[in-house]
Amino acid sequence: MEAPRRDRILVAAIDFGTTFSGYAFSFREDYENDPRKIQVNPTWIGGTAALVSEKTASCILLDQDKKFVAFGYQAEETYSQLVEESEDDDVDDRTFERYYCFRRFKMSLYNCNGGLTRKTMIEDESGKKLPALLVISLCIGYLKGQLLALVRKRTIGMEENDIHWVITIPAIWDDSAKQFMREAAVDAGIKSDQLSFALEPEAASLYCRLVNVVVEANDESTDAGVKKKEFRSSKSGERFMVLDIGGGTADISVHERQMDERLKEIHEPSGGPWGGTAVDRELFKFLTRIFGEKSIESFKRKYMADYVELCRNFEIKKRTITEETTGKVILKLPPSFKESVDSNSNISFDVALSNSEFSEKVKWYSGKLKIDADVVKGFFEVPIQKIVSHVEKLLKKVGKIEMIMMVGGFSDCQLLDKAIRDNFPDISILNPNDSVLAVLKGAVIFGHKPRAIVSRVARYTYGYEAWPKFDPKIHSQVHKVRLGGVDCCTGVFQPYIRIGTELSCDDHITSTHCPVSDEQEDMAINIYISEKKEPKYITDPDVRHLGTLRLPLPAFKPGLRRKVQGCLYFGATEVTIEAKDLETGNIHKVVFDCL
Repeated sequence: MEAPRRDRILVAAIDFGTTFSGYAFSFREDYENDPRKIQVNPTWIGGTAALVSEKTASCILLDQDKKFVAFGYQAEETYSQLVEESEDDDVDDRTFERYYCFRRFKMSLYNCNGGLTRKTMIEDESGKKLPALLVISLCIGYLKGQLLALVRKRTIGMEENDIHWVITIPAIWDDSAKQFMREAAVDAGIKSDQLSFALEPEAASLYCRLVNVVVEANDESTDAGVKKKEFRSSKSGERFMVLDIGGGTADISVHERQMDERLKEIHEPSGGPWGGTAVDRELFKFLTRIFGEKSIESFKRKYMADYVELCRNFEIKKRTITEETTGKVILKLPPSFKESVDSNSNISFDVALSNSEFSEKVKWYSGKLKIDADVVKGFFEVPIQKIVSHVEKLLKKVGKIEMIMMVGGFSDCQLLDKAIRDNFPDISILNPNDSVLAVLKGAVIFGHKPRAIVSRVARYTYGYEAWPKFDPKIHSQVHKVRLGGVDCCTGVFQPYIRIGTELSCDDHITSTHCPVSDEQEDMAINIYISEKKEPKYITDPDVRHLGTLRLPLPAFKPGLRRKVQGCLYFGATEVTIEAKDLETGNIHKVVFDCL
């Protein structure tokens, strides 16, 4: 279903991440001459901490009318300035509280309690709520506008219809999150037929395949104890794992190189919320254990500028932590932090510190916390252990692989890199220099060549509700009903495909459906998913409703059977569906609503 974008002059990619976001593009002519010729956004610099990054902060600021004000580091700094300027305002009418500031909220699409809908709300930094669809649409709209402005500086006559857009998404997202992102992008002004999604670890694979990098691995057969291998020259049939570890998630997939250089997925994507922000969470858990939850929350809300700057300082600091780091790690705390503790605790800052379980490991001097290096290293343990454990489990399932490819911002962490190398010494480890941009650049390549992925593996068992004839040997009496003089079983999970099934991008499943009554204008079929291979009933605890498939029906006429065949394509980055009228052969538009 995914075809090369021969009808577009340019492919533009947007990587909207949990912590950082960016964009990139390349012209079709440039790609055909040299696929590596990809232009990316300018470098951004954030705050007094001089945090330099290839992507800007995933932060958006809206005014009281929910209108766009700023994005990225500019949004953080503008909001911080508003907070500072509001210090003399009446406590019940502070200027900054009229604004909405959202940071690091992408994970809300993954950790959405009760299921993701168009009405899903997310909280800003001060606890106010807005629809997630609106917020994410405005973020995409900003990045889209910045990219268009840069393109128009470098070319003449470029129209939006000449562009195919690609948005990166975690491979572990389900179909409802994908539909949510599509609707947000359409609201941002991107036409649906000019948009596709690139799964992040796939995009990284496509990029690294074009980069002539040298991989080092332990090898006792050589004098130096190291063997070198170029990823681009790897042989067909070799298997490798992609660890895309960004700010929010660790997104893991396993691929096999094919004879024609395309990639075959050999295990369904998996992972969890083990990205770099997990380390930040451990820092604030640590501070909370010492100074109390009320003090920390008050600091976040009342001193937003200082809170953001503390996060930036720690972002820089955590990049310097290695296995060899010893002694004390110095974390500068703003005066407002101590003030917040003294104002919101029944004991002073100094007493709280001396009474804490860390009193021997943490010292306070001249506005700085001096923390034992081992304590700071402990902030990394939880996400690193979860990633290593998950990789171990995957290797038991897929068997031998030749390489682990590490991309994403958190993959640059020396502690994580060392943990992967130490735990998997027989596997070559690839961590390219520009791993932060591997997904973004790979998304551009995917836009030019979507068929570079030859097959994928179903992440779920997909099915619908069936009412077969009741069989006491296999069906529960609880589900037995009498219909038209026949005993039937309600709520049976009838699978389309099962989890772990290998799917070519063009593979499709067909199912034929008939209306129950002559008055029906369409048929609504509920689609269910499960992470189990053999779910029995749609009411099983491991089964959840994914969405509703609406198949259009031809107008009723006597003698017309009105049978409709649904064709479901599960091998692309999104589930796509066609409906065929078996009487006329006409193909109809189908609505599959997961929200």
